[in-house]
Amino acid sequence: MRETNPTLAAPLDFSPARPAAAVGMTRDGIQQLADLFEQQFQSHLPGAQLVVLRQGQVVFDRTGGLADLGRREPVTPHTSFLVFSIAKSFTAMAIHKLIEQGRVDFDAPVATYWPEFGRHGKETATIRHTLLHQAGIPSAGMHWQVPLWPNWGLVTRSVARTPAEFEPGTQSAYHLVNYGFILGEVVRRVTGQPVERYVAETLLQPLGLVDSYLGAPPASSPRPAKLYAGAPEERSTAFVFNLPFIRRAVQPAAVFHTTARDLAVFFQLLLNCGSYGGQQLFQPETVTAALSLGFEGHDASVEMDLRWAYGFHLGGQDIPYGRFMGKGSTSRTFGHFGQRSSMAWADPDSELVVALTCNRLLSSADSRARWQSISNAVWDAVA
Repeated sequence: MRETNPTLAAPLDFSPARPAAAVGMTRDGIQQLADLFEQQFQSHLPGAQLVVLRQGQVVFDRTGGLADLGRREPVTPHTSFLVFSIAKSFTAMAIHKLIEQGRVDFDAPVATYWPEFGRHGKETATIRHTLLHQAGIPSAGMHWQVPLWPNWGLVTRSVARTPAEFEPGTQSAYHLVNYGFILGEVVRRVTGQPVERYVAETLLQPLGLVDSYLGAPPASSPRPAKLYAGAPEERSTAFVFNLPFIRRAVQPAAVFHTTARDLAVFFQLLLNCGSYGGQQLFQPETVTAALSLGFEGHDASVEMDLRWAYGFHLGGQDIPYGRFMGKGSTSRTFGHFGQRSSMAWADPDSELVVALTCNRLLSSADSRARWQSISNAVWDAVA
């Protein structure tokens, strides 16, 4: 990542997009990306947003389709989408802020901050283990836990009572939802604030992310996009996550509403070594630690090899998740994906940021092909 003078770093200007050639992108490449984006609506997407940044400048900012088919409600740049697991990156950075402040230690047991958690085989699970999906409780009880999501006290007591499925630190197994409850409760115990308030005050408000939120939306927010199943196996997911009480729940690993523009700002902050709009929100060494390699190998839940940083996937053409970030990704490329729909990634060497939000959940193969094709088109547009 490049060092940026926080006194000179202006907020992103989304109107209008900068000419591609000014930041080393080709006009033909940008047009091909636009054509691909439009083609998605013909085959897959009710609605979507796509933003691409290069060298801190907006080079592509498009919306299309419908946020709600029944109401014929068009997507706008301010339509919030549920981006599922991209939430983990925001929650992780809240923890990294507490580590930066000396209020949380990377290698302290979670039970140091949440004593009730330290039982049933989870006594040795650390903050580092949790950030790397190694805390020992990836999925046990997840389905009957769902009705508890609106009640933070009930759901975290349930997580504390959950026995470890493996000894913490001995393997990586993607913690689909417990990741957020563990780290969110640590935030609450350390700060005395609900995690949604801490994330808002630490990240969302300073960055001006007015269309992003954990939990219930602000009264002034436009209605978020409705989810649609684009494959039979996604019908239950779309049904559950369209339920109003789920959309309002504080679930810091899987229920986060945002826009492609807001995601682009967040990832640009990280490319800027923690500075944005004249503010130094994180120290450069904090961002470096968050984006450093923590685990490389087989993930027992995802059932494929991957690279984990501390809240982010890392790229590289030798692993599937790296290829989803496109042909130019390396082990320095970082990002996250959301339940067969949205994605966001950034590459420090090319100074690229890509943020896609959408509301149609495809099959595993089709969603990965969508991520890869869009990412490859962005790389193809680099001069």
